[in-house]
Amino acid sequence: MTFVEAVNKTPSVEKAMKDGLKALSKSDRKLISCKDRLVRGSVDIDNALLTLYPNAARWDYVVGLGQPRQQDSAVWIEIHSAASSHVDEVLNKLRWLKQWLTASAPDLKQLPASFCWIATGKVSFRRGSQHANKIAGAGLRFPVKRLNLEAESIDL
Repeated sequence: MTFVEAVNKTPSVEKAMKDGLKALSKSDRKLISCKDRLVRGSVDIDNALLTLYPNAARWDYVVGLGQPRQQDSAVWIEIHSAASSHVDEVLNKLRWLKQWLTASAPDLKQLPASFCWIATGKVSFRRGSQHANKIAGAGLRFPVKRLNLEAESIDL
């Protein structure tokens, strides 16, 4: 199944699908690099699900990637402060996202996935630290200042 098909089979977000990275705000797009030919589309998950889940700790975005002769993948992106005091908050968002995928987006859940954190500001903890181990244990990538989606498409 392609990323576009999976989004189209998810009623709560199907109308939020945009070409390329257009679902991301202009300022957030600047934090991501990728060749346009790899991007299948994007969804602003936070805004798409605001009405249905107004009090939830919603995730920010998903971007679909594809390469010839390979299955499309989903890169789930959270743009958030990477101060150590925010680790639990981001992990709560990740838990919510995974529950939502299971309950409401099974087709998106089936795609190979990468869960990425783009840091706003300084990352206040180091690789190998207790915080880094905690996020890695949850399946979340170490926060980066800029996300290269081309590397994500190879590294899934």
